[in-house]
Amino acid sequence: MIRNAEPISDEQSETGPQPVPGGRKAARQQGAQQQAGRSSRRKQKSGARRWLKPLGITVALTVLAGCGSAYLYYQHLNGNFHAGTNNLSDAQGARTAPNAAGQTPLNILMIGTDSRGSAANVALGGGAEEADRAGLADVQMLLHISADRSNASMISIPRDTMVDMPSCRSEDGKKTYPAEKHVQINEALLRGGPGCVVGTWISLTGLNIDHYMMVDFAGVVRMADAVGGVPVCVNMNMYDRQIPGIGGTGLKRPAGTSIVKGEEALQWLRVRDAWGSDLGRAQAQHMYLGALMRQLKSSGSLTDPGKLMGLAEAATKSLSVDKPLADIKKLYDLGDDLKAVPPERTSTLTVPVLEDPRDHNRLILTQPDTSRIWKMLLSDTPLDGQGKPDAAATAAPAAPSPAAPAAEAPQGPARDTVAVTVQNGTKTPDRAASVKNALVEAGFTKAATAPGGGSRATTQLTYGSGRLADAQVLAAALHLPDSALKESGSSRTLALVIGADWTAGTTFTGSAAAPEPAPTALPSSVEADSANNDKSCMKVVPQGGRYTY
Repeated sequence: MIRNAEPISDEQSETGPQPVPGGRKAARQQGAQQQAGRSSRRKQKSGARRWLKPLGITVALTVLAGCGSAYLYYQHLNGNFHAGTNNLSDAQGARTAPNAAGQTPLNILMIGTDSRGSAANVALGGGAEEADRAGLADVQMLLHISADRSNASMISIPRDTMVDMPSCRSEDGKKTYPAEKHVQINEALLRGGPGCVVGTWISLTGLNIDHYMMVDFAGVVRMADAVGGVPVCVNMNMYDRQIPGIGGTGLKRPAGTSIVKGEEALQWLRVRDAWGSDLGRAQAQHMYLGALMRQLKSSGSLTDPGKLMGLAEAATKSLSVDKPLADIKKLYDLGDDLKAVPPERTSTLTVPVLEDPRDHNRLILTQPDTSRIWKMLLSDTPLDGQGKPDAAATAAPAAPSPAAPAAEAPQGPARDTVAVTVQNGTKTPDRAASVKNALVEAGFTKAATAPGGGSRATTQLTYGSGRLADAQVLAAALHLPDSALKESGSSRTLALVIGADWTAGTTFTGSAAAPEPAPTALPSSVEADSANNDKSCMKVVPQGGRYTY
């Protein structure tokens, strides 16, 4: 054994164990020290494992608890909704064909009700004696979001407008309300709930309605407070007087822009006399909704978690919606669609109306101007004059032959649900039977012939109230022009009388069969505004309008 050797380099140590200076005793001491070091490291490592393991479990449990809390809160928000009927209406409107990206327009009917069905609503609206009365739909506004989400429109019909209403069922399906003519539109809610309001709009417009949202007095107050108030503007100091027999809200506003919240927001939406008419009320409601949209974006409510939770709580407690929409995720997705639309591309307008000749306190729709608006929506034409109708939407009304696959026809009621009787109004034998047979082969399995028909110069397809969509599907299949369609009565079965202008073949080939092009501009009687307009002020009528139109 060599003692007192020179220190060994690192390179030398790599070749294997080397002698330890100081002999066996020194080697034993060094070995003991190394063993103690290894034992210490093992103790340190096992100690770390002892506290890292429970920490990992705690973190995992915290994450799981967070997920559980989120799920419970999600369920809580869903539980806030008042979900109405799943079947919006017996009537179905025409659906626009998807665009190249597979998108279709969205139509949501927004309803404001004067129901006193709760203590909160009685406190806000008065009329405790009306607590058992079903609410009237005093605010009715259609929100149309274009297929490509580039533009939107909010269209109001004043509550005193007289319209024809289709047959409606009660929300529980146990009662049927017959179709009626010349009824005030706000009474639709009394005739079967929001589903009847939807059915009335389908009957009027021919559009399919995807969803509805309904809010009462207390809901308006809740939403206004959730966003911290909404800015509104009047051109001069106003006082909406409370006049016996006429009404009034008692709202006072200084000239210029001010904030309304709580009960003042509700009063603003209900003001009528200070604006001079029901048309002024609709304009003030448009102003409020446009300001609400701007307020949501500018206040950071959509990005601040605390504000967003408060808004979600208020919205779900305030809204009554159809069952498919009674889910916070679906409502969020809908909001996402609306958020994609630039505020300056959101048009607001009221349909053109005239004083009802039967009652100067009531209104009637101005035609054909109102129909022009519906045709623009059916073709998804922007109401702000920017852009062009969607190509697929414009092509959708084109009429396929009865034998063509159903997928080529405009979307709407299924062919096998459309009942129609066919009558021969010509001198050509078996005309009704040949057309009926072609319809059955094309999928209209409820088609049947009927005796009579007389002698008609022109072909006519008659449909009952609320059955416009059925008539449009059948007319498209037969290439019938719009001029051949006529609403009459309330029958669920269509009546096709073949005239002398169609004596051969199973599709109409008259010169009038070419579809009319969709209008590209609003009628001159309509004045549209932008939801992004924060410069306009409501014009106050100093002495009140006293129901002047």
